[in-house]
Amino acid sequence: GCGPDPFAEPAELIGTGAAHIFAEIDQDDTNFILRLWDAAPNGKRQLITTGYLKASHRELDERTTEGNPYHPHTRAVPVEPGKIEEYVLRLYPFAATFRPGHRLVVELSNDEPLADEHNALLPPDAFHLPVGRPVTHKIYRDAAHPSRLVLPFTTP
Repeated sequence: GCGPDPFAEPAELIGTGAAHIFAEIDQDDTNFILRLWDAAPNGKRQLITTGYLKASHRELDERTTEGNPYHPHTRAVPVEPGKIEEYVLRLYPFAATFRPGHRLVVELSNDEPLADEHNALLPPDAFHLPVGRPVTHKIYRDAAHPSRLVLPFTTP
C-alpha cells in the first residue's frame, strides 16, 4: 500500500501518473504491472488505473515530463541481471475522488489474471505475455533509490 493513513478530506486526481520503481532482477527481462485501488473502509476495492512496463522497453524519450513518461518502444534493451535500474511506468489516464476514510492502495505484480472483473475494463491491447520463466524482483526504496508514485492531485 501507499501509506497507512486514510484520506481525511476528499482528494481529487485527474490525469496521467507515473510509478518510479528502482528494482534489481535476476533475468534479462520481466513485466511490471501496477494497479491503483481505492479501498473503502469496509474493505471493498475499486480499480482506479493501471500501468504496465516490459523491463526491456524501459527507455524514455524526449516527450517525457514528470508524471507523464513516454516509452518509444522502438527497441528492446535487455536488462543486466543484478543491476539496479529505474523503471518508470506510465499510468493510464484516470479521474477519481478518494472520499474521507478511503485509502489509496498500490499493487505491484509481474503477471496478470487473464480474465477478471477488472480486466474487462481494459483496452484490448492491454494484455501482456509473461516472460515465461521465474524472475526474482528486489525493489529498492531509500535515499539513493527514490521509488515513488507521481499522481495528478488537483486538490492541495
